[in-house]
Amino acid sequence: MPLEAVMICLDNSDYTRNGDYMPTRFDSQSDAANLLCGAKTNQNPENCVGILASAGDRIEVMITPTSDLGRLVTELNRVKIGGNADLLRAIQTAQLALKHRQNKKQKQRIIAFVGSPVTASDKELETLGKNLKKNSVALDLISFGEVEENAPKLEKLMNALNSTDTSHLMEAPVGPKLLSDILLSSPIINPDGEAGGGGGDGAGFEFGINPNDDPELALALRISMEEERARQQATEGGGAAAPAEGAAAPAAAAPAAAPAAAPAPAAGGEAPAPAASLPVAPDAAIMEAMGMEDMDEELRQALLLSMQEAQPAAPAAAPAETPAPAPAPA
Repeated sequence: MPLEAVMICLDNSDYTRNGDYMPTRFDSQSDAANLLCGAKTNQNPENCVGILASAGDRIEVMITPTSDLGRLVTELNRVKIGGNADLLRAIQTAQLALKHRQNKKQKQRIIAFVGSPVTASDKELETLGKNLKKNSVALDLISFGEVEENAPKLEKLMNALNSTDTSHLMEAPVGPKLLSDILLSSPIINPDGEAGGGGGDGAGFEFGINPNDDPELALALRISMEEERARQQATEGGGAAAPAEGAAAPAAAAPAAAPAAAPAPAAGGEAPAPAASLPVAPDAAIMEAMGMEDMDEELRQALLLSMQEAQPAAPAAAPAETPAPAPAPA
């Protein structure tokens, strides 16, 4: 992963009070910013991330680029809603903060959330884009809330800036998916472009997690999925066995009602063999059905044991009923 110094520009204007994104635009943005802080600091141990608020009386730099994730989360919680956002001044302030970064080998990147109407003119945005390009500053824009209204201006900014495909414009319209989920599958989180685009169609890694970035989380999600699949299969197997057991109970309670179905054994003859229990699929068949051939050996054994415990035990064959002996004469 590249060595980067990142500034995140938050939109804390009054527009972010709207509840069209669950629970609000501001809370959804805060979750996405938290995800960005964790992802950027995990991609390279020397990466640094800073945060600034773009609304209010002035642009407020909450924290300069740092690799301390705890401080970043603390400063995220200190951002207050109020005023109108100024995207132009926010990006210029972020560029100035990156210019004074300690490690000059770090590439410069600005990630700006745009959740309110952009007030800057087209000419000002084009000039800003050329200036960022001249100073080798990459820019990622996350447009939400006012997507259609801001699209023409943001596209002009990106056209003036993006000549090497290092900058991205992600549009997140209102929908069932969270802003952080859409961001997770975008090139902003995965700069190599292995995940899906800004539309958030879910393409890319399983569960939307790159196992190389967080192998423990990916393994935990996979184990959880396999356990849930095993539980569902065990539940379906138990539901299919219940009607068969219920149908067998009345037949055993009243053997005289169907003599043809269960004839009495002749004197001196052998009792009929009990009905054979349903065949149980061997472990190899279960493994093939669940796709567990490539799974870790300990995980596979644990899942098989869990399935065997969840399956109901085969009912033992009931002994043939014998007539009660007649009472002795007095």
